[in-house]
Amino acid sequence: MRVGYLVGLLVMVVFCGGAWGQLVVFDNSHAPGHEMYDDLKAHLEVWGYTVESRTTPLMDNGDADVIVILPEDGYSIGGSDFTSAEAAWLMAFVDSGKGLFAGMCLSEDYWTHITELLDTFGIALGDYLSVPAHYTFFSAYPLFSGVGEMGDTISHCVSLDISPPSVAVAHDRIHDYIATYEPGSRQDGAAIWVSHYKMTTLSGMYDHDNLRFLSNAFAWLSHNSEHVTNENSSWGEIKMIYQ
Repeated sequence: MRVGYLVGLLVMVVFCGGAWGQLVVFDNSHAPGHEMYDDLKAHLEVWGYTVESRTTPLMDNGDADVIVILPEDGYSIGGSDFTSAEAAWLMAFVDSGKGLFAGMCLSEDYWTHITELLDTFGIALGDYLSVPAHYTFFSAYPLFSGVGEMGDTISHCVSLDISPPSVAVAHDRIHDYIATYEPGSRQDGAAIWVSHYKMTTLSGMYDHDNLRFLSNAFAWLSHNSEHVTNENSSWGEIKMIYQ
């Protein structure tokens, strides 16, 4: 069924003239890639992106339009830590007008590996949840056009504690699950942090409206606002959810 769905999406992209061509790089410089993200990569290719998985140093990816950093090999056990220099480079990458999509998981090994990135973007791990995450409260933002509910059907998750320069944009009234960062001096660079990487895998991509969000997210990160329509939203301003 998924094959037919992907073929349908490809036909829609071709006939709508929506092939984008931006380069999306899955960064595997600190841990090997994993097949659990193959379905996401296939969707991205159908949506018109060029997708590459690279094991070269992070700072060699300046040609990318969007960099993706996700837990690899389940939870990145045995991986290596990102450095403060890499974190500074990644922030500069976003500030220059590029995109970052990053996901979190439950493993302390993974948190340790990306501590420098978390600190730079104002992200910290919040509460450990023993029930599936399910959230329906979103900021008035292009990321959530057509999205009514998100979450996970697995029985464990973490939430995010978010501070400047990032802001919270999705929650369940108690916990924050998605954060965004946009440079103050530019309106076309951005970063998205999600609290559960499962939404990017086969076991979570088709839960709720997760797939629609992913489509919106990569369109937004790669500057394709015409593919995310919400007349009440602004690309340049984050409308805080706690106002």
